[in-house]
Amino acid sequence: MLNLIKVAADGHVVMSPIAARRLVAQSARGDEQRDAARARVAALAVREREVLACLGEGLTNPEIARRLFLSETTVKSYVSRLLVKLGLGHRTQAALLAHQAGLTGEPG
Repeated sequence: MLNLIKVAADGHVVMSPIAARRLVAQSARGDEQRDAARARVAALAVREREVLACLGEGLTNPEIARRLFLSETTVKSYVSRLLVKLGLGHRTQAALLAHQAGLTGEPG
């Protein structure tokens, strides 16, 4: 026990074997989810992926329009098409998929 305290005091992480196995398993599931999300997104056109990435950042239609130099009507059309193509019910699901696929630059 004293050795564990010394190791932790030196700034190292102390983890039980059970916790380590769970962490590895969770990481593997995360990799699988990322790969599945990337496969779904691969079917999209470049501009559709750009709109999806903006959704992942939580941007509104007017913000997406300004960023991508599109009209709001065009953005609405892209969002609608994305939801249909990806089989999603709403833009929150699309935002989650964007994160899982790594389109937002943040870990998914």
